[in-house]
Amino acid sequence: MPEFEGLLLDIEAGVATITLNRPDELNPIDESVLDTLLAALEFVEAGDSVRVVRLKGSGRAFSAGGNLKSLYDWFTYEPEATGPHAWELGQSRAELDRAWVGTLIERLLRIRAYRKPIIAQVHGYCIGGGIELIGASDVIFAATDAKFAHPPIRAHGILATLGMWPFRIGMLKTKELLFTGDTIDGVEAERIGMINRAIAPDELDAVTLAYCRRAAQVPLSGLTAAKLWTNRWFDIAGMRTAAAEGAEFDSLLHTDPAFDAFVHIAKDQGLKAALAWRDDPFKSGKG
Repeated sequence: MPEFEGLLLDIEAGVATITLNRPDELNPIDESVLDTLLAALEFVEAGDSVRVVRLKGSGRAFSAGGNLKSLYDWFTYEPEATGPHAWELGQSRAELDRAWVGTLIERLLRIRAYRKPIIAQVHGYCIGGGIELIGASDVIFAATDAKFAHPPIRAHGILATLGMWPFRIGMLKTKELLFTGDTIDGVEAERIGMINRAIAPDELDAVTLAYCRRAAQVPLSGLTAAKLWTNRWFDIAGMRTAAAEGAEFDSLLHTDPAFDAFVHIAKDQGLKAALAWRDDPFKSGKG
C-alpha cells in the first residue's frame, strides 16, 4: 500500500479510513492536502473491494481550517514589471487570487463527485477549510462537543463553497453563522441539519465505523447510484454552479483592507497576534 504525505490510509472490511495526519498543526487544509487526499481516493477508487470511505482527523481536531501560514507570501505578492508595456506589468493579485480559489473549489467538487460514499467523522474543531471538506462529504457524524465555525469572515475570507450550507441548513442559519463567525457545537449542528448525528465523544469512532461497515454491505453499484442520483437532484437545483461561483466572492473579499491588515499583522507579529486582533472584539459574547 502506498504512503500519502500527511495522511494515513487503512483498509478493512470494505471500508477505507483516511486520516488527516498533521496533528501538531490541527490538520490544516490547503491545495497540497486536497491533492494528496484526491490521490488517496484515486488509489481506493478502482474495483469494489473498498465500497465506503471514512474521513477523520488525528490529534485534537478534525481540522482547524486553512493553512494560514501560506497566506503571508501569497497575499503580499507584488507583480514584477519586466518592461513599460501593458502586457509586461504582470497580473493583478485579484485575478491570480480568483484563479487560485477556483482551483480549490474544483478540488472540493471532485471530492463531492467521487463515486463512493464518503463519511466524515468530526471531533474537536471543524473550521474554515474543515467545513469545506465535510461539505464535500456525503454523511457527517460528529462528537457532541465538536466545534463548527467560520471565524475568518471577521477579517480575511468567506467559505469558498459556503460548505454547502445554503442547501444543508438553509438561508437563515447560513447568514446567522456567517454574519458573526460564532461557534456551535455538535448538538446544535445536528439540530439545524449541518450534520447527520451528534454522538458522545467516546463513542464517535465506534459508531461511525459501525455505520461505514453496515453501508459497505450494500453493493457498490447501489451505493454509487444512490449517491450520484441524490447529488444530481441538487445539481439540477444549482448546487454545483453556486459552489463554483464562490471564487468570485472570496477573491473580492481578499481585496478588503481588513484582509490586508490581518496578513500584515500575521507576517510582522505572528499568527497568534493576528488571530487576537481578529477575534478579541467577539469574546464578550457568544463565539
